[in-house]
Amino acid sequence: MNDKMDNLQISELAKRRRKLIEIEQSVFKSRTHTTIQILILLAENDFKAKLSTIYEHAQATDASVRQHLRALEKLKFVIQVQDNADGRAKFIQMTEYGKKQLASYAASLSDIIPIASR
Repeated sequence: MNDKMDNLQISELAKRRRKLIEIEQSVFKSRTHTTIQILILLAENDFKAKLSTIYEHAQATDASVRQHLRALEKLKFVIQVQDNADGRAKFIQMTEYGKKQLASYAASLSDIIPIASR
């Protein structure tokens, strides 16, 4: 590949990354990895997960995870639900509104990041 082609590819990648940041800021009011990581974990687990599981899988401190969860609750993306089987445990569950916003995010991503066929 020649340098001109490399520069065009780099420029296109930068544009796509900038668009991704804009989308994340618009949908989640944040563009942090932790927020996205929490939402992905919920989506992969039938839209709910034990709070302890979120702490275990997040690549952030517990304090940071709590801060992101509070922000997601404020945005009405998630709610905390008491575990009936274990009165001490709590679940984080994605709301219908949160699911719609996540679907909107996924649709926006598909516009800038093509999904590879399997």
